[in-house]
Amino acid sequence: MVKKKKAGRPLSYTCTAYIYLLPAFILMAAFVIYPAVNTIITSFKYDYKFLTGDFLRFSAEHYKEIFHDPVFLRACKNTLFMGFVCVPCSMLLSLGVALLLNASRRFQELLATLYYLPQVTNVIAAGFVFALIFNNNYGLLNMVLGWFGIEPVAWITGKGIAGDPALYTQSYLRCLFILFCYSMWNGLSLKVILFLGGLKGINQQYYQAARLDGTSRWRVLRKITLPLLSPTILYVYITSSITAFKAYTAVVALFGNDFGPAGDNSKMMITLVGYIIDKLGSYIDTGAVSLASAAAVILLAAIMLLTGLQMKFTERRVHY
Repeated sequence: MVKKKKAGRPLSYTCTAYIYLLPAFILMAAFVIYPAVNTIITSFKYDYKFLTGDFLRFSAEHYKEIFHDPVFLRACKNTLFMGFVCVPCSMLLSLGVALLLNASRRFQELLATLYYLPQVTNVIAAGFVFALIFNNNYGLLNMVLGWFGIEPVAWITGKGIAGDPALYTQSYLRCLFILFCYSMWNGLSLKVILFLGGLKGINQQYYQAARLDGTSRWRVLRKITLPLLSPTILYVYITSSITAFKAYTAVVALFGNDFGPAGDNSKMMITLVGYIIDKLGSYIDTGAVSLASAAAVILLAAIMLLTGLQMKFTERRVHY
C-alpha cells in the first residue's frame, strides 16, 4: 500500500504570514538592528567627529582607552553591585513576601496592590523621596536616629573627601547603602506579583500529598515550591539583572546629574548607562561619541554574556 505524502502548506499562506510580519520586521530593522550595527561601527572610528562624520581611521583604541578610564571602572563596579548584590537580595525579599501573601487569605488582593505601587510610581519622584529621607540636615532617618540620642549621619555628602581616602570610602559605602535600600523597595513591586502568580499556578495536589505524608514545611518549600517555581525565578532573575545593568534614572534622582553627593567631583555613583549618557553629552568633543559607543557595546556584550550564563547554568535546575 502506497502512503500518500502529506500536502505541504500552500505558498500563499507563507507569503501572507510574512506580509503580516513585515511591519514588525521593518520597525525592528530601523530601531533595533540598524542602531546596534551603527553603534558597533562607530565604536571603532578613531577621532570621530559627530557633527561632520569625519574620522581618522578604524581602530580599537577607544576600547583600550575606556578600560583605563577610572570613571568607567567605577561605573562597572557600581553596575555590578546593583546586578549581583541588589538583585539577589531583592529577589529573596520579594519571594519571602510572596510566600507570606500566598499563605494569607485575608486582604491578599489589597496587600498585593500596595506592593505593586512602586511599579507605577515615577522613578524620579521616588528617588527624590529617598533623597529627602536620607537628607543630612532634615532627613526622616536622621530625625528617627535623634529620638534615640544618635548624632545625625551625613548620608549624602562629599565635602572634604577629595584628599582623604578614608572619608571617601565612608561616603561611598553610605551612598551604596542608600542605593541598596532604594533597590530593595523598588524591587518589591513587580517581583512580588510575578512570584505570587507563579505560586498560584502550582497544583495544590502536591501540597495535599505532602500534608498526608507529614512532610515538614521546609522540605515542602525545597522539594515542591522552589522547583515548580523555578521558571518564574529564572525569568525574574534575568529581567531584573538586565534592568539593573541599565540603571540610570534612580541614580540621577538620588544623587543628581553629577552621579555623586554634593562636593564630590569623581562621579562616585555613576553607572554604565550613566557613563554612556555622560559621554554623549560631550558629543561636540572629538571621539566622545566613539567612547560612548564602545561603552554601549561593552554593556550589550555583558548583558548577552550574563543572560547566556544564566540560561546555561540553570537549564538543569528549571522544571517546566
